[in-house]
Amino acid sequence: MLKVGVQSCGFYRYEDPVGSLEYIKARGFQSIDFNIDLKMPVGRLVKQQSGPYESFFSQSEEEIVNYFRPLKDAIEKTGVTVDQMHAPFPSYFPGMDELNDYLFESIVKSMAVCRLIGCPALVVHPTTRSTKEKEWDTNLMNYRRLIPAAKKYGVKVCLENISNRRPGRIIEGRLSNAEDACRLIDQLNEEAGGDYFGFCFDIGHANMTGRNMKEFVKELGHRLTILHIHDNDGQEDMHMIPYSYLATPSSPSIDWQGFVEGLKEIGYKGVLGFEICRMWLAYPKAVHDQCLELVSGIGKYWAECIDDPNWPEKK
Repeated sequence: MLKVGVQSCGFYRYEDPVGSLEYIKARGFQSIDFNIDLKMPVGRLVKQQSGPYESFFSQSEEEIVNYFRPLKDAIEKTGVTVDQMHAPFPSYFPGMDELNDYLFESIVKSMAVCRLIGCPALVVHPTTRSTKEKEWDTNLMNYRRLIPAAKKYGVKVCLENISNRRPGRIIEGRLSNAEDACRLIDQLNEEAGGDYFGFCFDIGHANMTGRNMKEFVKELGHRLTILHIHDNDGQEDMHMIPYSYLATPSSPSIDWQGFVEGLKEIGYKGVLGFEICRMWLAYPKAVHDQCLELVSGIGKYWAECIDDPNWPEKK
């Protein structure tokens, strides 16, 4: 049965890695999506305009890897795995070469941490540009640059679909259609000479751009590596618990059944990873445990559906 995971943002405490993983395990999760991105204050660095840049990632690779050894020990002790990590983002700013190099090195150092803790996948957001042509060229350049590190550390780089906003409207964002995503991943893997790039399907972002969940999953096929599962109203990136929002009085905002059917049809083998960070703010602390148990329960239900040869029932 597929493992159920949740992002570390909201519960992970660096001073108590074992306690953090034991806590989430007791809530019904077997895996986490580790938010190493929170160690990078990108907004502050951009405001500097120029270097030298200073952050957690200014340390050497060896120092950063050693910092995460307690997490490695906690994984071994609890059996909870880290199956994806979120790299610092944004990772590219046109015309800011010094900052871009600094951010690139932070991604490479994140890969070194992935190798230490046995994390197979690192999410690296694509970059937005003013035209589709510039966007394609920039992303191809940036991801190509990661090929040597992906090979060195044995980590798959996962591209993610993103939605963009303009005043009063939502527009198609980076890799927000499956055709573009597949084309870019296939080209990168061909150039890399192996399976070093995959896709992180963000269901909430797809909902904001009006995508058909089942068809998106089916088109991704074997390229689908990891998931960011969360709910929204189609307008705001809420990162809430699935089934929280309705499109009509009797139907959810997101076609959850179609999404799970798509996973079943392509034989998805990854983790059912939930990215529900706003839950911590939306619900009182007194019910956080119950909220997490609801999320893991939804994941377990979906995993059982995928394993059930008679699901979905024929109409």
